[in-house]
Amino acid sequence: MAHLAAALAGLGHEVGLLYGSGQTQSINKISGVTCIEAAPAWRFPRSLPAFWRAMDMLRPDVLYARLPTDFLWLMGLFARCRGDTRFVYALANDLHCTPWTAYDHKKWFHAPLFSLGLRSTDLIAVQHVQQLAILNPRLRKRTAHVPNLVRSVCESPRVYDATTIDAIWIAKIRNSKQLHLYLDLAAALPRLRFALVGGFDPTVSGTLQAGLEQRISKLENLTFYGPQRDDKVMALLAECKILVNTSCAEGFPNTMLEAWSVGVPVVSLSVDPGGVIEQEGMGFVSRTMTQLVHDVDALARTKSLNQRCGKVALSYVRRRHSLEAVCQALEEALPGIRVGVTPTIQSMGRG
Repeated sequence: MAHLAAALAGLGHEVGLLYGSGQTQSINKISGVTCIEAAPAWRFPRSLPAFWRAMDMLRPDVLYARLPTDFLWLMGLFARCRGDTRFVYALANDLHCTPWTAYDHKKWFHAPLFSLGLRSTDLIAVQHVQQLAILNPRLRKRTAHVPNLVRSVCESPRVYDATTIDAIWIAKIRNSKQLHLYLDLAAALPRLRFALVGGFDPTVSGTLQAGLEQRISKLENLTFYGPQRDDKVMALLAECKILVNTSCAEGFPNTMLEAWSVGVPVVSLSVDPGGVIEQEGMGFVSRTMTQLVHDVDALARTKSLNQRCGKVALSYVRRRHSLEAVCQALEEALPGIRVGVTPTIQSMGRG
């Protein structure tokens, strides 16, 4: 959200970013984006009218939201009241395509509100064709494919012979990411060098976290970097031969796009967004742990195969996930809005 907002501001748009947890209100200008801490929360009832006032102050041509929230319907209502504002909701995960899989807690409360929010949209932006198939048929007519934005693309792939890491895993450590399977992979390939980047999500139990930390400490061929800033993550990717994904569910992982943007192929256990990994030849989708071990070993050790996948990946992100590609998709999805001119776009993030 932040990278897209900054990129659009760089094109001359007036962009506002609403964020926070309902507690305070502040306004800052960052990278050309007006950042307002005014996102609503049920535990602070006054935050709802404050959120409405913030939207009214920005008076956007486009409202753009991402990730499930109880307040999408409020954005939809604002768009209806304004008349000339269009409300776009961007899917971020395949599980968000249906209200009852979008939440793993208090579904009886959150799912109906999320469903109401989806129905209040003017447009639902999907990341790949598989999300379109999962959506409620009544919502499919208001969808459009809008690719994730990759911040930058290298002129050429990173140099295979200069890499110091064979495989890297990057994610917020939560249950759906299945980190234990990556640790199994590292244990099965003791001669390869593995890296792990990410911090533990608060939803991970203390017992599970302690168990994973103990396993990490015992793997001599694994380096745990913990949570890192974007620039450090990109620097680590440039030193890798492969990005590994072990998640059971994703949308279109930004980590894959970031890896491909430096020419690093991907080996995924099960996630293949829109089928592009196999269709384009940017790595492997293993489907079983036995095959995952084989694929990682082969792609790490076979220089010609690794380089070929990396070059294809670099070309793919340059064509499909550049700022130009994202702007074109938004223009096609929102007739009358010229992304190259200067409409006002407001996005809502979550603190």
